[in-house]
Amino acid sequence: MTITLLAPTSPDISAFGVRALSAYLKRHGKDVRLIFLPGGVEKFKYRHGFKYEYDRHVIEQVVELCRGSGLVGISFMSNYLDRAMQLAGAVRAALDIPIAVGGIHPTVMPEECLHFADIVCVGEGEEAVLDLVNRLEEGGDYSNIMNLCVRKDGGIIVNPLRPLIQNLDALPHYDFTLDGHFVYDNIKKSIEPMTKDLLKRSFPLEPHVEGSFNDSYRRTISYKTLTTRGCPHHCTFCAEKTLADMYSGQRYLRKRGFTHIMEELLWVRRELPFVESIFLFDDTFLVRSNEEIKEFSKIYKETIGLPFHIQASPSTVTEEKMQYLTEAGLVFVEMGIQSMSGTAKDLYKRNVSGEAILRAAAIFHKYRDKIYPPCYHVILDNPWERPEDVIETLELILKLPAPFWLKRASLVCFPGTDLYEKAKRDELIVTEDEQWREIYAKHLHTPHGSYVNFLMYLAGFSHLPRAIVRLLSRGIFIKTLEKERLAGLYNNLNKLGETSIITAKGLHSLFKGDFRRIYRYFIKVTSKTS
Repeated sequence: MTITLLAPTSPDISAFGVRALSAYLKRHGKDVRLIFLPGGVEKFKYRHGFKYEYDRHVIEQVVELCRGSGLVGISFMSNYLDRAMQLAGAVRAALDIPIAVGGIHPTVMPEECLHFADIVCVGEGEEAVLDLVNRLEEGGDYSNIMNLCVRKDGGIIVNPLRPLIQNLDALPHYDFTLDGHFVYDNIKKSIEPMTKDLLKRSFPLEPHVEGSFNDSYRRTISYKTLTTRGCPHHCTFCAEKTLADMYSGQRYLRKRGFTHIMEELLWVRRELPFVESIFLFDDTFLVRSNEEIKEFSKIYKETIGLPFHIQASPSTVTEEKMQYLTEAGLVFVEMGIQSMSGTAKDLYKRNVSGEAILRAAAIFHKYRDKIYPPCYHVILDNPWERPEDVIETLELILKLPAPFWLKRASLVCFPGTDLYEKAKRDELIVTEDEQWREIYAKHLHTPHGSYVNFLMYLAGFSHLPRAIVRLLSRGIFIKTLEKERLAGLYNNLNKLGETSIITAKGLHSLFKGDFRRIYRYFIKVTSKTS
């Protein structure tokens, strides 16, 4: 029996969920087909109201690739709900095949997903889906399988959760083989069999250091992987808290062993020779102890040797860890700040002090000749924050040692989070249109046009004199310029700034001979406008 898994996913098609599931099923002798449908969540992709629509010929290709399967699965996050619904609807209309869905959104909203799917997998899927496939092959009843919610006889059966998989080293590595893989090619505008060239084109380009950062503008083709499951933090804007609560009493944060990680990366070096760097995409790789980081760094340097990138949180950063990691090849770090206002910190259940953030930033700055300028994340458009609250975060940003990048996100109250429930209670989300506009169709990285958001944008230019931003953040300016009617002006100023940055990067890449980066950007733009 063939199992076809559909993955409406981000452009880099990392799609860890379906790749983990595919590898597990293949290990048990199952025939698996993967179809990747990469695409961003830009606002202008939505053709009808707040819902995205695939081209008809793409849907027809998906249906044909599903034909003859015994099970069709779709894994997705909340901001791909519209695409999952469209794919499920098309398969259901054309083929008599059971449809299962899984991933973060189905896990936290199973009953909603049963409106368009037959089966919902809640939580980890490897063991549950293998049981499901075996039952389907045997022609047996699958309505009592743990982790599954199913529609049966006009009702819904919700089965209990099985325990979390604690030994991650017992699992196979993510399935990045080409066998049975298909991907939407944004040049040919059709779904094509996966090739190494298509895989190479989809991998992200990440910063790289050659000499000092001032001489480095080149990007490396980077392979993403996860070395943990779970997160040590339980912020209310993230579904990780909900997942941790679901598995209360169990060890939620689990780590892969270093031998298991190195086996995966050695395979990457051997089979994907175009990979130039590694992105350890864990929520916070530095959750590991100093001794663990020391051991990892030694093994990684001896075994892999490629430059690598990590994500961190302020409380996990130590100078000792940074020393070990930079000696092993660390070249880029991202760290979440989110907000410094008392309002947001209480709301997010993220009690991180400004001193801890500045201490971590000072450690990164100490290694500025070895790593690319760090990237800091902030969350804007919090409906419970006032402009004065945003200025509290701005004041901390202006204290960070330059240079750095600033990634601004617009708060999205995703289903399954505490903030979603609060938004519903406070009637910020009431109608179905509001649900789609404020959650499913909202572009995370396009903050609302406002004066304080524009000040935060200016603060991201770390070479801009900070005295100017401090002056502009005074109360008199906020009172005068923080007006909804000026939103269009700030949006246009933001677009002008982004256009200038892109132009400068393009010219720099041209002068440096980095034609690959120019080509990749051209492909990205043409795919968005198609």
